[in-house]
Parts: sequence; C-alpha cells; structure tokens
Amino acid sequence: MIIIRKFMPTITSFEELDKEIQKAGGKPLVLEALWDGDTQGWYLILSLYIETGVLFWKKQEVVQLGTVSFGGDIRLFNGAVPAWPEAELTKEWGQKAIKKYGLTFYFPSDKEPDDNCPGWTDRHLAINCADCNKLIIPTDSPYLPKEICYHCHLTRESNEKIKNAVPYDNGVTMYLFRNEEYKQIGYCSYFESFTIAPFIQHHVKHQLIEQAINVVTLDQPDIIALKEQLEHTLENKLATYQRGEIEERMKLFVSFYTCTYKGKQYELMNKYNEAHRLIIELISSWETAEEAISENYSYKIIFKKGITYRDDAILRFVNYVSKGTAAISAINKQYTGVLTEAIVMDTIKKLEQIGCLEISGDEVSITRTGKNIV
Repeated sequence: MIIIRKFMPTITSFEELDKEIQKAGGKPLVLEALWDGDTQGWYLILSLYIETGVLFWKKQEVVQLGTVSFGGDIRLFNGAVPAWPEAELTKEWGQKAIKKYGLTFYFPSDKEPDDNCPGWTDRHLAINCADCNKLIIPTDSPYLPKEICYHCHLTRESNEKIKNAVPYDNGVTMYLFRNEEYKQIGYCSYFESFTIAPFIQHHVKHQLIEQAINVVTLDQPDIIALKEQLEHTLENKLATYQRGEIEERMKLFVSFYTCTYKGKQYELMNKYNEAHRLIIELISSWETAEEAISENYSYKIIFKKGITYRDDAILRFVNYVSKGTAAISAINKQYTGVLTEAIVMDTIKKLEQIGCLEISGDEVSITRTGKNIV
C-alpha cells in the first residue's frame, strides 16, 4: 500500500528527512529517491518502504516523505555547477540513512533528472542504459532509441553536432551597457522575436556587417526615440484595453498580472490573451528604455554568424565549468572520443581570432565578447 500525502513537506536537511522517517513508523527497509517534474521544473520525491506488524501480520507499506528541490531549471542555462545540487545532497542523506537505519538506498538517476526510471518494486521491468548503465523503463516511442535513457540520447545528439561542427548562429542577446558593465535584458533565438525589433530594425540593418560577432549599439538619442515609439504604440493598445474575464475551467492555468504604466494600473491575463500579452511586453520594454535613459545606459545587441555547436560547447566549458579559464588539456579531456586534440586546437585558434578566447601558454581564458554570446 502506498500512503500518499496530499501536502508533502520540502526537505532541506538530513535532520528534516530523519524526522519524516521516524514519523513514518515501522521498520525502514528502502529509502527511494525518484525524479518528477512540473511547470516549475524538476524535483525529487523521497519515499520510504517500511515493514509493520509481526509474524503472519507482517506487511509492507510505502510512505511519501517529502520533496527536494533547489531552484528552477534556469540553472541549466546559467551554468550552475552542479546543476542539480538536490541530487548531491540526497546522495549524502542516503548514506547517512544507511548508516543510521541499515536500510537500502535506491536512487536510480543520481546525476541528472529522469522520470523514466523504475520505482523500487518495478526494477524487474527495467533495463540498464547502454551508455550510463542506470535502470530505465524502455521507451515505447517510435522516435527514440530503446537501449539508452533520454539524457544519453540528447548527449549523443549533442556530441554529433559538436563533432560535425553544425552551424549555431541562432541566438541574439541584448544588454544594457555602461562603463564596461553589461546587464543582460533579453535573449531570443531570432532578432524578430524581440518586442522592440520593429522599432529598431533600421539601426540593426545599418550596423550589421560580415563578421562572426556583430554588436549593434543604441545610444541615448536612439533610446529616447524608441521610448517615444513605445509610448505611441501603448497609447493605441490601451485605448481599447478590456480587463476581460477568465473562464472557470481556465482559472487553474490563467491568472491576472497587474502592470503599472504612467501611474495607472492594468490587470492583464498572463496567458491565452494576445492583446494582453503584447501590452505586458510593451510596458516591460518601455520600463527598460526609461531605465536606460535615466541611468545613462546604451543598448548592445549581440549577433553571431559562423559560430558552430563546437565553438559554443568549448566556450561554455571554459566560461561555466572552468569559471573563465581552462587548461587546454582539460578541454581535450572533456571532449575525448568526440574531438581530436588537433580539432580542439584549431577551434581554440578560431575563437581567439574572432575575439572570444585569449591563449596564454597552455591555458585559455574567455573574453568579454565570448561571455556575451554564451
């Protein structure tokens, strides 16, 4: 029998976990850690298999103890290392639980999230991933390999892109800039996806040239003009503004978001209302322009051309994993089996030539330009 708790506590220490184990009662047999996820990201569910009763009245039960989560999935993009500290902590707690209770600790995916691993009692239905060896339930998707987990499938795909130097020019980053300080204010796969793109495309067209890294600058007069255009567009949109109502069946998924523009508040639906979505984005863009004007920032918009997945991977390794400086030998080790040492060196020289890396002896360091594109 599984005892499901309607409101599971968030566990942040072994002491809290220990209290939940003791509250479960019975004899602890197995502490299980399995991944699950929702719109907020991944988290771990900790469950305890216990034995109660004696002799002929013995029975096993499963008690859900709580969840473990530290931060959203943005960690994957900002290079947090380790990306999943809840996994590291849960492994540590599992060892402490083994020592205290003599139980079995079962954590089939202890390096990264995977909700396709079997529970303790379903292990007989699983196979070992051919690449990482963890237990998985084979997928029934006709589009995915059955012998490896989804994470390893993505790793294989990524390695192929790195090996073949597949183009990776998508991605435009926007910053506020002042006194050598960069403050990121936006990222889109394509420039046209920025709310302000229609208002500044003439600046972009005039400043883009044929080179690997392009930086388009909007100075104070340009930003003042942008703000005026945003105000004009907002006035037209707000002239027909209606608060609207959320259908009862949609209230679980949609809520009102309050925006203030020039001293007046507007209640705007955060989803499924295109007019409201555009007003929210226009107000946000107007606020950014106002900040830039009042604090004397310029805009810097960074474009890439001729960058590959291989270039991007090495830059990310240097910037995030190696904290900005890496030994060339460490880069070679990272891509063993994917890239030869000669290809790694050629890539480093290319990145130096376009101003993304600096070479100093046996080490490389990422430049401000390199940071700006990863």
